[in-house]
Amino acid sequence: MMQSKDLRVDAVEKLRGQSRYISDDPIDGLWYAGTIRSPHPRARIKSISFDPALDWDAVSVVTAQDVPNNYVAMLENDMPFLAASIVNYVGEPVALVAAADKTILARAMRGVIVEYEPLPFISDMQTAETSDIVIFPEHNVFKEIRIENGDPDGLDTSSLRKIEIETQTGFQEHLYLEPQGVVAIPEADRIVIRGSMQCPYYIKNAVEVMFDGKRHVTVIQAATGGAFGGKEDYPSLIAGHVALLAAESGHPVGLFFDRFEDVQYTTKRHPSYVHQTVWVDENGKIHRLDIELLLDGGAYCTLSQVVLARAALTATNCYYVPNVRIHAKAVATNTVPSGAFRGFGGPQAVFAMEMLIEKIAFVLQLPAEHVRSVNLIGEGQETPTGQRLTYSVSARQTFDDVLRRSDYVAKRKQYQASNTAILQQLENGRFPQTDKTDVLRGIGISTSVHGAGFTGTGENIIKGVLKASVETDGRVVIYSAQTEMGQGQQTVFRTMLADSLHIDPADVMLSDVNTDLVPNSGPTVASRSTMVVGSLLVEAAKEIIARLAGALQKKYGVSFRYENGLFVNGNHRMPFRDAAKQCAPFLVEKQYHHPPFIRFDDQHWRGDAYPVYSWAAAVAEVEVDPITFEIRVTHYYTTHDIGKAINHDQATAQIQGGSLQGIGYALYEKISRQKGHFDITGFADYIIPGPSDMPDFHVHIMENPYPYGPFGAKGLGELPFVGAAPAVVSALWMIFHKEFNRIPVMPEDLVRLFP
Repeated sequence: MMQSKDLRVDAVEKLRGQSRYISDDPIDGLWYAGTIRSPHPRARIKSISFDPALDWDAVSVVTAQDVPNNYVAMLENDMPFLAASIVNYVGEPVALVAAADKTILARAMRGVIVEYEPLPFISDMQTAETSDIVIFPEHNVFKEIRIENGDPDGLDTSSLRKIEIETQTGFQEHLYLEPQGVVAIPEADRIVIRGSMQCPYYIKNAVEVMFDGKRHVTVIQAATGGAFGGKEDYPSLIAGHVALLAAESGHPVGLFFDRFEDVQYTTKRHPSYVHQTVWVDENGKIHRLDIELLLDGGAYCTLSQVVLARAALTATNCYYVPNVRIHAKAVATNTVPSGAFRGFGGPQAVFAMEMLIEKIAFVLQLPAEHVRSVNLIGEGQETPTGQRLTYSVSARQTFDDVLRRSDYVAKRKQYQASNTAILQQLENGRFPQTDKTDVLRGIGISTSVHGAGFTGTGENIIKGVLKASVETDGRVVIYSAQTEMGQGQQTVFRTMLADSLHIDPADVMLSDVNTDLVPNSGPTVASRSTMVVGSLLVEAAKEIIARLAGALQKKYGVSFRYENGLFVNGNHRMPFRDAAKQCAPFLVEKQYHHPPFIRFDDQHWRGDAYPVYSWAAAVAEVEVDPITFEIRVTHYYTTHDIGKAINHDQATAQIQGGSLQGIGYALYEKISRQKGHFDITGFADYIIPGPSDMPDFHVHIMENPYPYGPFGAKGLGELPFVGAAPAVVSALWMIFHKEFNRIPVMPEDLVRLFP
């Protein structure tokens, strides 16, 4: 595998500022687009009129009546490109305007006059299902999932302790460095879409459906400055917008969000509410668990169905629960639609389960690490869907490793003793009389799991395809729709193919991500690129070697074997590139299927939800200022089993970055709503962890190979986020000996703990 001395293939141009993002592209004749948006969370559109004093021939305007198929082709097809009669969230697009000049555009947008009749709206996900207001036909429920295993009702609970907890998580903003941006270029026989994106084939399908199949659509990914899921589903909406304007005007049209527009109107992480009831013995062992899980999907479904599925399937986290019942729903509210976000439902579910573990320990007066340890799942045991885990199971190994490396038990005892005097003063309502350097110290622990790849039968439905060509100069080109957005995918792909062929990575090239050139290898989501698409690279390498060996045998009349980059026959040794030059050009194509023994029933939620799981555990050391109640994570230990680290440095960076993002979810990133309006405008008032907030990271990558993954690799990208918030909040339980059941936890929340 690639060593640390090897450079990321996209590093130099990014460090030198040479990467060309979509707003950097000099496009001749480019017009600029703007969006007329609803100021109401729900309202009827009574009329749209235009200021007669303006020259409307100088601009292009599109409304709902101009859209051939007015829905964004996704899971439910319920979201319109432009609202026709009813708006369902603040910021919903009502009309589009494009002009050759930004000044003209601003003037024209002020001249579009929309008259609304405000209507009652739903703001609370817990009352959405019973509301008289109907946003989505099925009682405002986008998706409902029921999972049961064991015999919850038949269990004798008379000797067990019943414990309950409610947990809540809020919105989270992606806050990628590069805001949303997309351009549409009209040509004689097609529309070309260029932009910042994760999933070019999502966009291609959505825009072609919008045009009723009457226009060919080419989608090309530009350099993408971060995404975290925020550029998975959302770009389909705005790509349709610029495509409509380009078709209407005959000019290239670009739509570039500023930061305010981006944070106000793009998708967010789903808020959650979870109610859990557990029956445990005196040792903290779980015998039965009932989970009611609710996600706020916002005004339209987008990807709520699959986010809910992962949340439900992750609801018991790393623990074995012999009798379990899970009832999960994603509901509609009059809010900006929720969408994909790193972890994809896992963070909400795992936070809930980890806080339940804390509550069990609190009620039974047991160490939290003990309750976790006695419940960890192992090989041979079943998940709630009845999936028996038979390989690459590392819940206990990662937990024991991080416990040992962090010296958790000794530090917990030390910090509990050192906190006593300060806590007594706070409990007595006195201003702490401490030295300036005295702080409250805590240490918390969590476990986490992430199913690698798409849920259930998803991968077999997608049937992702990858191609690789051997060129006449002896180099190999990878053709894949997987996108680079900062996670290092380009480097990993080149490394895997180069190592499979035993050649220099410099002899492996990557095609531009252009839907006219690359096959649909599936979206760049769900930690699937390395494990799923990477496995196709390994298979492609095997076929390339076989094809070259066969061609050489045919040419020379003798057989060749392949060893370490050389085709060998006796004393004759031919390097790969020389052989390739003699036999090229040719193309190989591979399509992904799960291992044949993987079976899942999507209707009854039974079977193998994922082919394999990645496992992690984390310990967070936390300091709390007893005067200001500022919370700071000082040290963060984590152990990740990801099967195989293809690039150790990149994997470590992913773990650090994802963990820091999860710390932000726990302590900093708060969004409130007032009548459907978010109270954030950008970096000034939406606080994320900065360099001074970064703890000392202690990362250990554990390799428990997946037998069917490339080089044994499993998923990585989303797992680091999932366990970070519960580890941090676990430390707050330890410090204050009080229940914490919602995030983010802000200093003012700690102030309210004391009289």
